[in-house]
Amino acid sequence: MKALVYTQPRTVLLQDVPEPELDAGEVILHIDAVGICGSDLHAWHGHDPRRKPGLILGHEFVGTVARSSLSAYGQGQRFTGNPLITCGVCDYCMQGRNNLCSNRTMVGMTRPGAFAEYMSIPAASLIAVPGDMSIEAAALTEPAATAWHAINLTMRALVRPIHECAVLVIGGGAIGMLSALTKKRGIESSIIKFERFP
Repeated sequence: MKALVYTQPRTVLLQDVPEPELDAGEVILHIDAVGICGSDLHAWHGHDPRRKPGLILGHEFVGTVARSSLSAYGQGQRFTGNPLITCGVCDYCMQGRNNLCSNRTMVGMTRPGAFAEYMSIPAASLIAVPGDMSIEAAALTEPAATAWHAINLTMRALVRPIHECAVLVIGGGAIGMLSALTKKRGIESSIIKFERFP
């Protein structure tokens, strides 16, 4: 398959690489669309020692099931996913704080990412995409979730409802712009229903 591989600082090359193996509990997605995160750019600049040369970057994605080890995930179904792969059994995961998982890995950081034709990901990390959502919008799920989370945390800290407040978003990157758009539209109307599958 073709993949865009980070080979050294300031260099990515389109290379032929083997397709991912189908491991137990995982799904192989054909990547339909992928976003470029600021962290991908940090890696490209050589500023992220966690992302080693030889890595396929990309963790903002949407894809369709190409192969699956689980019958509930049929060929052609469309998913995005949480790029943070957690163990589900460590103390942090058991407390519901899986973002701090002691054994976490991450798509596009410690395992091959979505700048490729195909990508393997644990089925537990997949989130079904509504059928009427465009692939471009679905690929923005991860950064949009980050922005929504920031607004949600802000709402918890406020004394008044957020629609009554003046809000300053510092930073005009993707997360800042998505945060401003979420606030502008009203957080309640910005919520799109995503479902864990199955």
